[in-house]
Amino acid sequence: MGHHDSPPWLTEAAGEFDRHKNRGSGVHVATCLRAGLTVLRDSLFLRIHHDVDEAVGRDSMLMPVSELKTKQRALEQIEAYLIAESAAAAEKFGYLGTTPQWYFPWLARLRMHDSGLDEIVLSQAENYLDGTSEERHRAFSDELGRLLPGSRRAPLVLFRLVPLAIQLATACAFEDRDTAATLRRDQLRILPAISDCRQCRGRVLECVEPCRACGNPLWKHQWLTAVD
Repeated sequence: MGHHDSPPWLTEAAGEFDRHKNRGSGVHVATCLRAGLTVLRDSLFLRIHHDVDEAVGRDSMLMPVSELKTKQRALEQIEAYLIAESAAAAEKFGYLGTTPQWYFPWLARLRMHDSGLDEIVLSQAENYLDGTSEERHRAFSDELGRLLPGSRRAPLVLFRLVPLAIQLATACAFEDRDTAATLRRDQLRILPAISDCRQCRGRVLECVEPCRACGNPLWKHQWLTAVD
């Protein structure tokens, strides 16, 4: 992955990371988190909106006029959840040392620069961070269901895979391949079919690069509904 065309804010974020961690991996971590979490955000929106429409029919409650606003709100909610879950994972897996407080605002700024989202996302992410992983997961599913009623028709297994996918993207950014492999095994226990993809074989892909065939790291509808 080339870093020569990085935007200035990404270079700045990488430098700040290196100052906090006293090491030279900031460019890799910032670039990989940027790529991996963006893939997850966009994939999740596709799964709960586009894939559900295709598989089970369009939700007529959602009028085209309100669709852009709804999409923006749903993406903000996904972004807030991503930030909180990734920050919690980085602390839980011991990537941040004895003073982890800097990481959450650092990651929030990285994501907000990238997606052009505003401060409301930060306060939503802080609210998520207050809870346990289960509480975050439940609150997030409820919030998405309120914003996009159609998301309630997405396969339930999707929402079980999402927190693990965020943790895995975080582990990949910090080059912790053992933890990434463990998290993928956890996902395989939830959905064994994901190892059947002829293209990626369910492997952990570098920096959470998406698989065109199955959608790994967040699988397409036909994979989510596959019965072994």
